[in-house]
Amino acid sequence: MDERQYQIALSLLNGLGPVTAKHLVESIGSLEGVFKEKESNFRHIHGLRLENGQQLEREKALIRAEQELEFIEKNNVQLYFYQDINYPKLLRQCLDAPIVLYAMGKLNFNQKNIAIVGTRKSTIYGKKMTDDLVEDLAPHQVQIISGLAHGIDKAAHEAAIHNHLPTIGVLGHGLDSMYPAAHRQLAKKMLENGGVVTEFISGTIGDPINFPKRNRIVAGLSEATVVVESSETGGSMITANLANDYNREVFAFPGQADKESSKGCNNLIKRSKAHMITSAQDLIEELGWEIKEQAISQVEQQIADLNSAEQELISVFRTKGELDIDTLGETIGMNSSSLSIHLFNLEMKGLISTLPGKRYRIA
Repeated sequence: MDERQYQIALSLLNGLGPVTAKHLVESIGSLEGVFKEKESNFRHIHGLRLENGQQLEREKALIRAEQELEFIEKNNVQLYFYQDINYPKLLRQCLDAPIVLYAMGKLNFNQKNIAIVGTRKSTIYGKKMTDDLVEDLAPHQVQIISGLAHGIDKAAHEAAIHNHLPTIGVLGHGLDSMYPAAHRQLAKKMLENGGVVTEFISGTIGDPINFPKRNRIVAGLSEATVVVESSETGGSMITANLANDYNREVFAFPGQADKESSKGCNNLIKRSKAHMITSAQDLIEELGWEIKEQAISQVEQQIADLNSAEQELISVFRTKGELDIDTLGETIGMNSSSLSIHLFNLEMKGLISTLPGKRYRIA
């Protein structure tokens, strides 16, 4: 059986959320075992509550997963399983991260991801703040994450496209539909540099209960979340609170005290749940991007000044990761005495680190 069928089916087991499903795999010892082990043996698993004769309906999940595989292959959908190396790194850190993600487009999740969210009933002020924010973030090559909803979400995605930045829309339904339908053309443009992603199988409609689940992915994918405009309740407040729960930075633009569309942002700031910002520079300074980028630039200049053999060594470390001296010598075809000299020089320059057993890696 295709391993992907098990992966999808795991996310469809009756009554199990992602936390419990992951715990089940860990307890059984393998993904395949979840579907082949006797279900009666699951009762002893700590934290797994199968009450009132509840069945996981494994066979039903496998049948539906097989159907989803056909949809995936027919529509060039990318599948990301939580144990795979290509699963988004930041999202993987969240305990309740989805078992699987379905995506379309040209996606690279592991960038400087910034979520920009806000009210569906955005004002001219909110649109301007969003446009200015994205334009000023553009030199830092960020990726804009949002929920492809009306208002601030749409403005954020459009601003990213205008500034030639990648942008990802997180959906609250399957990839066989688009909600709101008016954003179908916008989503198509996003596929060229970024794309759309969801945890929901095809045929899932945009039910309101799905959107808080969608919001946790927006927050989980992102290094920081910016709330541009928001009332005291709604999806953007859920996203901001989730980002706080995930120990991610949250930022909010202040607004007029008597404006409903500013009350959510003002309350986040007042309750110390968000940093107040008035421009992109506030966010850049708080996240320390300029200091990090300067440090990276200095390291790259150091590498550019190395001799060709040492540059080759750095390239090998970046590609292969941690290596022992024998493997390293075989990889680049260098004798041990010459290799030791170059490794010593790189260590003195702080570019590599020495580990026990004559192993080395990038510092």
